[in-house]
Amino acid sequence: MSRTYATSAAVVVISILFPLLGTIAVALRFYTRKQAKLTLWIDDWLTIPALILEYALAGLLIWGAATRSLGQLLPAPDPAPGPQGYLFSTSDQQIRLQQIQYFFDFIGVFAFGFLKLSILFFYRKVFCTGARKSIFDTITACMIILVIAWTLAFGIGSIFLCGVHPQLAWAPVAIVAEKCSPQLLVLEGYAISDFIMDVMIWTIPIPKIWMLQMSVRHKVEVIAVFLVGILTIASSAARMAIYIIYIVNAFAQSDGETLITYLLFWTMIECGLGLIVVCLPTLRSIYGKLSPRSIFSGIRSALAHQSLRSSSRISPGATRLDSLDKSGKSETLVANLYNKDEGTTQTYIVGAHDLEQQYTFPRAAIQVRSEVEQH
Repeated sequence: MSRTYATSAAVVVISILFPLLGTIAVALRFYTRKQAKLTLWIDDWLTIPALILEYALAGLLIWGAATRSLGQLLPAPDPAPGPQGYLFSTSDQQIRLQQIQYFFDFIGVFAFGFLKLSILFFYRKVFCTGARKSIFDTITACMIILVIAWTLAFGIGSIFLCGVHPQLAWAPVAIVAEKCSPQLLVLEGYAISDFIMDVMIWTIPIPKIWMLQMSVRHKVEVIAVFLVGILTIASSAARMAIYIIYIVNAFAQSDGETLITYLLFWTMIECGLGLIVVCLPTLRSIYGKLSPRSIFSGIRSALAHQSLRSSSRISPGATRLDSLDKSGKSETLVANLYNKDEGTTQTYIVGAHDLEQQYTFPRAAIQVRSEVEQH
């Protein structure tokens, strides 16, 4: 299968690279939250099962590559050679390839579900800080319900593609076609709906950001951060195209195993990129030190202009940004945070969920915490 990019070596590389990068991204996410003394929330914890499932997918790919079931042409079918022979082949490699695909499908559904939920809960932590329910609040809540339903429906559906006899999923292809008749419809629907939901989820914050009181340039910068999710959308689109165009009758072709390898290859890429991209917005305190301005501090400042006046007990080292005068305008547009001691100031994104267990203040409050790094 040297004519394809999805060789055994390539399969092993992505199976090692993406889990490694995902582990680093998740570890840094938790590290930055701990350094900022912020409470871990739902969006943070959801990355853990997503990472575990990513390792499971990587293990399946490495197993397939090591046993010559992925990344290479399968042995010629016996006894009937030619394209139709694959429908009746019982070679160890082909059966193993079908086993890998079966487990890969439902594990991938749950991994994608956790990633989608993580970014949605992150949106709610950043944007849904007001006491009143906003349209964005309602949309994200509905999307969370939709993602949970989608994950359970396609996850359970993938497990029971062949009813209560899952072993039929790796029987000869002719038997699979007879006993697991809804397989292609379920998997094709899964791929298409996954792509559509990715587009919806990664574009949801754009209208919200555009309404913030920022310069156009700053709005574009913030939108660009969230649109890094285009990387996962692209891999999702590639996987969807393989399902629609080729997988209808993959083994009717002499290189059906190549198409299955493509499918698993892009599923792994989508999962790996998804976990990294989901963690990137939370790592601002790391890569933000390299930039002259804080994108997310800008979001918080803009949201503060829209918050309601309320009294609260402010913690030492934190400044309220939601104080409004009678005209409804912010009394202070920029808050420069300094400690009495000498040192440099590090700003973190702090939402109502971050401080609700540490301090008493209304949900409408938006705070920016500064921590001094001594030299």
